[in-house]
Amino acid sequence: MPQGSWLGGLSFLALTNDLTTGCLIHKYVDDTTLSEVLESKIQDSYMQAFIENLLDWADRNDMQVNTAKTKEMILVPLARSDLPILLLGVYI
Repeated sequence: MPQGSWLGGLSFLALTNDLTTGCLIHKYVDDTTLSEVLESKIQDSYMQAFIENLLDWADRNDMQVNTAKTKEMILVPLARSDLPILLLGVYI
């Protein structure tokens, strides 16, 4: 299927429908974002475990995570800097 076609995005969503990692997952066309909300700075992050779950799923489904396009982003609200939100954009 050609990249960028209408059916390409639809087939990606169908192929990744069973993707679960233990955290919030946002899928749009061929992008997947894992997100975790930390209630305080001292709360432990489980993002490493979520990523390992994602890599296991990708391996079982004969897919590869494009690590060159994978980014980590930490978002902190201006008014409440003690509540960071971790987002990881994952490209399969």
